[in-house]
Amino acid sequence: MTAPQPRRPTLMVVHAHPDDEASQTGGTLARYAAAGVRTVLITCSDGAQGDGAGGSKPGHRDHEPAQVAARRSRELAESAAALGISDLVRLNYPDSGVPDSADDIDPRAFSRMEGEPVVRRFEALMREYRPDVIVTYPPNGFSYHPDHVRTHELTVAAFERIKRSGGFPGEEGGRHPRSLPKLYYIAVSLSSLKAVRALAEAALGPDAWIPPLDVAVDDDTVTAAVDVSDFWPHKLRALAAHAGQADAAALLKLFSLPGDEGRVEEYVRAHPPWTGGTRESDLFEGVRETP
Repeated sequence: MTAPQPRRPTLMVVHAHPDDEASQTGGTLARYAAAGVRTVLITCSDGAQGDGAGGSKPGHRDHEPAQVAARRSRELAESAAALGISDLVRLNYPDSGVPDSADDIDPRAFSRMEGEPVVRRFEALMREYRPDVIVTYPPNGFSYHPDHVRTHELTVAAFERIKRSGGFPGEEGGRHPRSLPKLYYIAVSLSSLKAVRALAEAALGPDAWIPPLDVAVDDDTVTAAVDVSDFWPHKLRALAAHAGQADAAALLKLFSLPGDEGRVEEYVRAHPPWTGGTRESDLFEGVRETP
């Protein structure tokens, strides 16, 4: 009789749009996939409010949301392949776009729709995949985009339900106790972003697009820094799959600059609560059966 195979450690990353997986967590996903971790990527929106043909923006006569969504779905699959992602889950909720005000958001869009059905769906996915580590945005969505903020809110709501239930049931005949995933928020430290900005300004000039400093967090709030130097080419290939989007193209140019800056991806651990000490270099630190 064949002995049952041990369950692979599992990383679940929850993003709002196609291309977020590459720009924000591409190196982390590629690193853990190469280590044998099951990597589950959940993308909440269809990306239909992204750039269309010829860079056309929503509302322009050449912008056809259905075509944009179909193209971005193909790009997402190409990016996922570049990162070695095991399981790609597209939820395909309507993209909220980048409104000038909250009143401009379509009430049917992801950031405005009723949350309870989405929370239930997230909870079901968590129970199906039983992640050891979950990664998503911080409360401000990292970029303040309404879909990012909503992704944070609903992911954390589902996590809290798992937590209140006592976690996932034990496995292997009860030899292991119930477990609860570690939860991390995407971050970039102020010192890291300043270093990238200095590098970009020197190489590309003062007019180059560079992420604003207000997306950064104080260095002492970052609890984990994952070295993704060996997987930077994977991140760049994933970003290149989305190069039809102006933001992804700008980041591809930025991340392709020579230099060591930016070769880590940073996180803030939300659960279990951080109590200080040395920054983690591995999101699976302390997790059973880490490869």
